Amino acid sequence: MSKKPKDSDYIAYGANGLPFETSYWSEIYGSGKDVDASFNAKEHAKYVKSLFDLMQLHPRSIADFGFGKALLLKEFVKIFQPNRVFAVDPSEEMIDAIAKQKWIRSYNLSFLHSTIQDLELKHFNLPPFTLGICNSVVQYIEDKHLPKVFEKLHKIVNYLYFTVPTKNDYTRMKKEIYFTDPYAHQRSKKYYEKLIRPYFRRVAFNLLESRITKDSPFCDELFVDD
Repeated sequence: MSKKPKDSDYIAYGANGLPFETSYWSEIYGSGKDVDASFNAKEHAKYVKSLFDLMQLHPRSIADFGFGKALLLKEFVKIFQPNRVFAVDPSEEMIDAIAKQKWIRSYNLSFLHSTIQDLELKHFNLPPFTLGICNSVVQYIEDKHLPKVFEKLHKIVNYLYFTVPTKNDYTRMKKEIYFTDPYAHQRSKKYYEKLIRPYFRRVAFNLLESRITKDSPFCDELFVDD
């Protein structure tokens, strides 16, 4: 298990200009009881496990890009039992928090204090991670960085469990559950699709496949967004 020393250069800021530290976690996540992929993290992990079992895929390595409170990462690691785990987050508070969690001691887990945009590919000289997680993260990254982020991720992972709320999603959430996120950049579905398409195919709900991946089991034409 390894941890990079803290570096103030890796502090990330939201659309409102505030850093992702204590105020963000309390304002946006609160108790976490009503946040998707937090209160139901185990169900997300079970879904992906079931899908991968169906396709005879066996992830032996997992990477989480923006692990936050690590609730989703923990459930994915528990259900897949990977040999190699990598986790990155720009929040020093979350880095400190995961270092204190007992469950990480049972796994070959390395975590890094960094933004996704600051990750350097030269550090990923092993085969790609089978499965990556990028859950509700890229809405916090500035437009100018996003093309390089997706280009980078499709080289690091074969499959990416990916979610991002669109502008219409935020409108719906504000109406239905009175939720707003001043830290997020609100973008259209078409905007994200244009960014993703050169690097990933959408092969299932929340699941992207890197276009570099060979011999894909997701080959039924009707169900693959190519």
